[in-house]
Amino acid sequence: MSFFVAGLTNEDPANTAPVYADYHHVKYNAELPASATASVSFPPSSDKFRYVIIQQRLTDSYAICLAEVKVFLRGTVQYISY
Repeated sequence: MSFFVAGLTNEDPANTAPVYADYHHVKYNAELPASATASVSFPPSSDKFRYVIIQQRLTDSYAICLAEVKVFLRGTVQYISY
């Protein structure tokens, strides 16, 4: 899992398939070895989002394999784990 984007949206991905990077997103522009941990941060915003998207371009030959995703609300200890 390398060179991916993490995005935030209010569009339900079950109803509308996300288009690569066509949502509020940040890019992880590095190679990530197996079993490593990566993190991305979004700039501060007053916007609220319901869904998190982790996506790679279809042209990339890297596979996405996630064991755990944690979403932290900035400034708190609350998180959502999938």
